Amino acid sequence: MNINRKIPWPRIVVEGVVIVASILLAFAIDAWWGDRQRQEAEQVVLQTLLDDLRIKQALLSDMNRFSKAIVESAETLLRIAGGAKEEPNDETIDRLIGDTWWYSNEALWDSAPMNLLAAGGNLSLVTNPRLVQELAALQVSIGRVRNHYGNDEKFHQNVMTPFMISHANMAQISASIQHRPGNPDDSFIFPDVGVTKSRDHSELLSSVEFQNLLIAKMERQLDILDTGHPGVEQHLPAVISMLEEELNK
Repeated sequence: MNINRKIPWPRIVVEGVVIVASILLAFAIDAWWGDRQRQEAEQVVLQTLLDDLRIKQALLSDMNRFSKAIVESAETLLRIAGGAKEEPNDETIDRLIGDTWWYSNEALWDSAPMNLLAAGGNLSLVTNPRLVQELAALQVSIGRVRNHYGNDEKFHQNVMTPFMISHANMAQISASIQHRPGNPDDSFIFPDVGVTKSRDHSELLSSVEFQNLLIAKMERQLDILDTGHPGVEQHLPAVISMLEEELNK
């Protein structure tokens, strides 16, 4: 072996540089690909969330009309009970009573995309800190709405329905309902159960128990309108606007 053979340092240096550059390039490509995947995942999350919240925005308007219509019907019944000059016929009284028998369903406000963001650890995908903050505020507001809806639903199941079953002809009242409160375009058809005997429900209005029931029902609807919905009305449009901005970048 010739120990005096000259070492080809230039070639070794070049090869070393090439190897290092290849490694750095691989890291750069991997980082770029990872960032691109993260951006694509964020876009999917934001679009899914936006679609869901647009549905919630339409729901909010609908439920505002729904709750206000129930309150108006309860107020009308209390005025009639108090001797107001209004003299509605039996069918109108039945319809008004039927309006107060409707209730809010908290499941309407369930949001799978928001639940996944919070509980599934996907909140880190949202890179805009202002959007994260606004989403948190919206989630608190929706939680408050669900709580009030839940109270209304429990009142309906545990208090109002047992009372109505004992004191009213529910088949007759249901048959008089033509639409969902606050939405005249949403027709409601109760199945014919063959009950022909009618009942004068005006006597129900003179009952202190029923009047208290109406007042309690109004309180739950007003909790929704005055405490629950305003928070969502504040944060929901802001979140939707920010999501649209993020998706249009």
